[in-house]
Amino acid sequence: MKALITATTLALGIAMPAHAFDRQMTAALRLCHDYLWDVPKYADLPNAAISVFPGIFDDQSIVVFWNVYWDEPTTRAAGNCTIIDGALEGFEDYLAQE
Repeated sequence: MKALITATTLALGIAMPAHAFDRQMTAALRLCHDYLWDVPKYADLPNAAISVFPGIFDDQSIVVFWNVYWDEPTTRAAGNCTIIDGALEGFEDYLAQE
């Protein structure tokens, strides 16, 4: 019985931090994805044109990598969003010319 209680306690202790990570990462992915639709050159593209991927993270910030790939009109772009404490603080389009 003690072994079952110990195993359950360990499983819950491991699962809770992972679940919090999943929520934070999912929120960051959604925030970046939704922001891309506010960028005028991507605003009329369908949902399938925009992809976001988990990137670098620590206790306070998450970098989300994104790409846009669509035909008619042909659109290709890539970059990242930086989310700090749950708010989008940075956006970079790697292909933008300055």
